[in-house]
Amino acid sequence: MASNAGKDQPPPLDAFSERLDAMRGEDDPETPKPSGAAWGRAMRASSELLAGIFVGSLLGIGLDRLLGSEPWFLLAGIGLGFAAGLRNLSRSL
Repeated sequence: MASNAGKDQPPPLDAFSERLDAMRGEDDPETPKPSGAAWGRAMRASSELLAGIFVGSLLGIGLDRLLGSEPWFLLAGIGLGFAAGLRNLSRSL
């Protein structure tokens, strides 16, 4: 009865984990691992640029409605917002 108990046991989880890692390719030292810091920098860079464009657009729309010169301040606000976004982007990088 003691010899039969060993056959009913599943293989150890360590062996399964090693086979799974080998199939995923995680043991390959040449594959770069994704970095959370790089993802954070990319998100910050895109938000800096988008925030500049958004604020410039809102200011342009506000000035257009206030002064009645419909597209001109919006276009200028988008341009200035883009320039401010690029400036903030270059400062943060």
